[in-house]
Amino acid sequence: MTARPGNCKRWLIIFLSTGFLAQAPAAAASTPLVDLTEQEKSWLEAHPSIRLAVDIDWAPFEYIDDKQAYVGMAAEYIKLVSKRLGIAFDVEKKKSWSEVVEMVKQGELDMFSCVVSTAQRREYASFTRPYLSFPMVIVTSDQVAYVNGIKDLRNEKVAVVKGYATHDLMERNHPEIDLYLADNVADALEKLSQGQIYAYIGNIATVSHVIKRKGLTNIKISGNTPYKYELSMAVRKEMREFLPILQKALDSISAQERDQIYRNWIKLRYELGFDYTLLWKILAAVALVIAIILFWNRRLSNEIGRRIEAEKLLNDAHRNLECVNKKLVGYIDIIDRHVITSSTDRQGTITSTSAAFCEISGYSEAELIGRNHSIVRHADMPASIYEDLWRTIKQGKTWQGEIKNKKKNGDYYWVQAYISPVFDEQGEISGYTAIREDITDRKRAEELSITDELTSLFNRRYFNTLFPQELARAAREKRYLGLMIIDVDYFKPFNDNYGHQVGDEALRAIAGRLKENMRRAGDFIFRIGGEEFAAIVSVDRGTDVSLIAEKLRQSVEDARIEHEYNQVSPYVTVSVGVKAYHHETDRSPDMDLIYRLADDALYSAKEYGRNRVVEYDQVGDLPRYKTS
Repeated sequence: MTARPGNCKRWLIIFLSTGFLAQAPAAAASTPLVDLTEQEKSWLEAHPSIRLAVDIDWAPFEYIDDKQAYVGMAAEYIKLVSKRLGIAFDVEKKKSWSEVVEMVKQGELDMFSCVVSTAQRREYASFTRPYLSFPMVIVTSDQVAYVNGIKDLRNEKVAVVKGYATHDLMERNHPEIDLYLADNVADALEKLSQGQIYAYIGNIATVSHVIKRKGLTNIKISGNTPYKYELSMAVRKEMREFLPILQKALDSISAQERDQIYRNWIKLRYELGFDYTLLWKILAAVALVIAIILFWNRRLSNEIGRRIEAEKLLNDAHRNLECVNKKLVGYIDIIDRHVITSSTDRQGTITSTSAAFCEISGYSEAELIGRNHSIVRHADMPASIYEDLWRTIKQGKTWQGEIKNKKKNGDYYWVQAYISPVFDEQGEISGYTAIREDITDRKRAEELSITDELTSLFNRRYFNTLFPQELARAAREKRYLGLMIIDVDYFKPFNDNYGHQVGDEALRAIAGRLKENMRRAGDFIFRIGGEEFAAIVSVDRGTDVSLIAEKLRQSVEDARIEHEYNQVSPYVTVSVGVKAYHHETDRSPDMDLIYRLADDALYSAKEYGRNRVVEYDQVGDLPRYKTS
């Protein structure tokens, strides 16, 4: 797309992304596929096989699977490097991490496939530039509310994997922490799950993978650290000639290949910071150019009678602008490629887009121009968001907020959007311009921390955060807030007789039913315990809460999940306790009190025979039974 000063793409937020990783080494190619010097080619001919040190139990980065295959993200990169350079990699598949580290030191192995560069390791190895980056997080029991950084771990028993970069970092920078040296990540997280240690520090991708693989439901990510896992390949110092060759091979891996590796192994990406100082200078320069153009156009229209003078001024301005344009055209190109922006007419029909917007949405410019902006609207976004957006920009104001958008291929991305009206010379709105920051990585990280892994509903941690916020909002908006505690009837005999795997499938099916019936703005559904769920709704009338609760109860029974050991139905059922809160009729928005009253109502529902809804009376001291 050609950048012109009079029609340049409108401003903001540069999107940076880092691609990621991959699988097992393949047979060596016959000829290198990267541009090497004759000296480098000779070195490869003399070293057709490289002895590779790997971590045999570090999923999803790299590990040896049940079939003794070397797999994982780093393994896929090694496979591409092998193909690019025409060499083979001899993978050490039996030794532990601490053992292969020692073998590299002694020259028995040649290189690491995936390792953090530390001062200690740089004494005996040379490193490529990092090709993977993941945050280092703090993991605790789900009974721990929040850990505000490493300082909160002082004098606590904290696990790290022996020989990992975290081991070196903690010993060197945080001697006040009582370290437990685990054999591997699974060992550390199992010790944490059993309550033998207070916390574990490691990278978020491996933590998530092991939690899922081991089914550890009582631990969670509770805090961040200032460190990241910046993962590189490394060769022992005696083979330093191989380092620039290896770097060339890594550099030749395309963004598409990196993204595919990433999608193969990771469902979550992580936010990278960016210094916007240069961008703002660029935008200021572009704005100056536009202002000069508008100034001279307006002056010409007001001085038609002084035509000769006006033409002279215009020519002078054009000559000046031509000089500025030559300097700014390369800036403008950067903005087009990196600023996620678009313009529309008053009806929301797209009139221009940047290349960055095309890239993130998956649509070409031709597919977007002339289409309504709703082409990227995601079904998960409530209508109320867009109602507020249009109400704001039609009033001549700028709207900003977080929006989930849909890609052409059905995938999604999140942006922080800034949408402003564009005015014509009469001061009337002629269209709108949107600028966006890609926040997909941050939102996915947030989703991981607030989502129950089994059911994909919100978890107890998010319930504790959101409930007081929704109470305060209901009071401000003078609406009723309904809390429902939902418990699966006779679930223990279900698990005992059908097995825990079938029990997990039943919980996922129940979660799906509950979620299907909680799609309004202000509706939230959580898994807060083993077979216990909670729902929060915001409604205009207190009586609506019990109606919604009954709808949820009925939807679960209608799923017809066989339960031979349920004493009230041949199918899986739930009991529901309800408490409706309103600031004018209740004493105070006390979260603990409201939760206890809803829980009391649930207990009464079980006493009354299960598979029913009971609401705690707004006035009296006894719960009021609602026939279900």
